[in-house]
Amino acid sequence: MWKIQLLTAWRRLKNNKPYAIINIAGLGASLACAILLYLFINYHLRFDNFHPDADRIYRISSKTNYGGMEDFNAGIPHPLGKTLRNEYALFDEVAMRVGLGSPLVSIKSASGLKKFDATSAFAEPSYFRILNFPLVSGNANVLNDPANAIVTEKMAEKLYPGQDPVGKPVSVAGRDFTIKGIAKDYPQNTDHRIDIFLSHVSYKDWSPYMYSDSSWGSISSSIQCFVKLKPGIKPEQVEAAFPQIIKKYNPDEVDEMFFVMYPLNDVHFDTRFSGTIQRKYLWSLAWMGIFLVFTACINFINLSTAQSIRRSREIGVRKALGSTRLQIFGQFLSETFLLVAASVALAATAVSFSVPYLNKQLSTDITLDGQTLGMLIIFSILLLLVVMLLAGYYPGVKQARLNPVKAIRAQTAAAGQAGFPLRKTLIVVQFAIMQVMIVGAIVIARQMHYSLNGDKNMHKKGVLLVDVPDHKPSTMQTLRNRITQLAGVQKTTYCSAAPLSNSNMSTSLRVGGKDRDEDFQVAVKYADANYLSTFDIQLVAGTNIPMSDTANGMLVNEMLLRKLNYPSPDAIIGTQIRVNNVQTMVRGVFRDFHSHSFHSDMDPLCLFSQIGAFDEMAIRIDMQQASTLMPAIEKIWNETFPDYLYHFRFMEEEIANMYEAETMLMQLVEIFAVVAVLIGCLGLYGLISFMAVQKKKEIGVRKVLGASVPSVVWLFGREFTWMLVAGFVLSAPLSWWLMNSWLEGFYYRIDLGPEIYLVTVLLCACITLLTVGYTSVRAALMNPAVSLKTE
Repeated sequence: MWKIQLLTAWRRLKNNKPYAIINIAGLGASLACAILLYLFINYHLRFDNFHPDADRIYRISSKTNYGGMEDFNAGIPHPLGKTLRNEYALFDEVAMRVGLGSPLVSIKSASGLKKFDATSAFAEPSYFRILNFPLVSGNANVLNDPANAIVTEKMAEKLYPGQDPVGKPVSVAGRDFTIKGIAKDYPQNTDHRIDIFLSHVSYKDWSPYMYSDSSWGSISSSIQCFVKLKPGIKPEQVEAAFPQIIKKYNPDEVDEMFFVMYPLNDVHFDTRFSGTIQRKYLWSLAWMGIFLVFTACINFINLSTAQSIRRSREIGVRKALGSTRLQIFGQFLSETFLLVAASVALAATAVSFSVPYLNKQLSTDITLDGQTLGMLIIFSILLLLVVMLLAGYYPGVKQARLNPVKAIRAQTAAAGQAGFPLRKTLIVVQFAIMQVMIVGAIVIARQMHYSLNGDKNMHKKGVLLVDVPDHKPSTMQTLRNRITQLAGVQKTTYCSAAPLSNSNMSTSLRVGGKDRDEDFQVAVKYADANYLSTFDIQLVAGTNIPMSDTANGMLVNEMLLRKLNYPSPDAIIGTQIRVNNVQTMVRGVFRDFHSHSFHSDMDPLCLFSQIGAFDEMAIRIDMQQASTLMPAIEKIWNETFPDYLYHFRFMEEEIANMYEAETMLMQLVEIFAVVAVLIGCLGLYGLISFMAVQKKKEIGVRKVLGASVPSVVWLFGREFTWMLVAGFVLSAPLSWWLMNSWLEGFYYRIDLGPEIYLVTVLLCACITLLTVGYTSVRAALMNPAVSLKTE
């Protein structure tokens, strides 16, 4: 029976190619998007889900509140780890890890010094007992001894290809270590990607103060603590102990500093604590995929019910010859199965070509490995069944219930009248979905443009940032002199970080002769006298700091004036300020600029010179000469620092990285909004074609009676006009609520003005006009003699 039904369905679809093509194209596009979204969501949800006892593993993070300004940090004061291990019996393991970023890694070989980039970190042996990064050689306890290192398999092959690296030397940031173990390569779905683990005790020589028991007031995002709770211990029990610890070791900040237990499985999803993407974004994308599939199903149902105009006589004959309702229903389900199966095949082909592009655009590493492929097959089969039932159930049931006598005698009127109210409702829903997605794309794009370009108080374009690995004054001056002489170099400055960057430090502040610090913290940036001119930051009062290796005066921003209640910028000039154990005089006040992303408010900020903190050189260049300048700057840098690897980035790229998750969401919403529009266009085109057939005789009669072409076209236009308006009424409050909720994550954000909705409606109206215009005009121009002739 099913074989006959499938063969009949195949013959039916083959003879009705426009209907089949429209459905396959629409369903295929929506299913491809749904599968890609599934792969993307599954990729992120699988992060760090491979660690045994993950429900007992936590990272301890920090939260501070100075002057009502909350700040979140993935790091903690370094002494906290030792305190938890020695004073509390709540943990199976406690491990400290201090990240170094990507310092220079080198080894000496017969051909000279070989240099590498590698993520490195100081780690305690217990780190490997908490997280599932097994060793293939050696024992994690080697990290108890100074100057030892463990490298991953991939790093070992880079350092000593074809050799056993155990026992061999490696230099990290100019310090010598001995490789004592090899760790299995970390999987791609982890946020803890480290190539070289160094003995944690060696951190004492690296940074004596931060390692010491006196650094309770210093929090760095690179200093992280992981714990594994004993069975039965709740995180609330640990958090209850934190206030006691702060009161005991850092009583001055008992009301400002807080520690929180963060589950390992949540680390990837909280951007406040250096997470990558919020779960709400993933669920938004999941709903987007559902809406796309639902939109395609709406097309299918609309076209199927419209087809009933032509098929009612066929169904009547079938039923008159003895076909049961179940057989009629099965026939329509067979056709639906073939269409959906073809759509899934089309979607799978599109996905296989799209995954590399998705990885490149969204900085993911989605691979169709065994586990992912198996889950994808299951997902695709479930999707096929759900869509088949969702799209095919109503048309099949509707046709199976037709009265054979009425179907044979008056098939057109019966079918048309029965299906039309549902089709109108579904088109309204389709318009609403389309408009919600267009509004989302417009709002996200506008907010991202505002975030990237909204701060007009600094220059961001054409600023090259290069690392400075050596802080010798003579070396730095030589580098500056040589680069400044290049044609096309406009300005240069040494600094700790660009004005807007993720590299920010906050510390306490004491003004004048006060005996206590202010109740808020101040951000600090180290820079030379060229900083303001390089970034076009305006000085509103006083004078610039002099060119000096150490602090000889300080600049502050207008926000700091407001926090300190100074009546004017001139009033603070000459005031003594103590910041980060440096006391000096305020020389000038500069215009406010954003040192963080638009997710947070501006910080009170101090700017002064300290050559040991000049980790970057900012070079403002003429971008028209960039093709010749870039190689010249790299050549000079390599000649100045021959023992290091050259790294550079543009300030605009660094700013864009601050909005990585939002940019990712914007790209996906824009792509899928376009897909939703295309699916809607396919459905509208198919539907208007069937409406033209249904109204063929009516149009002929109207034209014989003198109707003009515009009036005939308006027959079609008025149907879609009120449905477009109804869709807007349905979508406007929903899109406003969704976008307003999303914008709440930004401290500085755009307004949801009426122009956004006006543009959306006009865009949908243009799309509808272009889609239905040609078919409706062609129907209006048809010769009435042809449309009214008897069959």
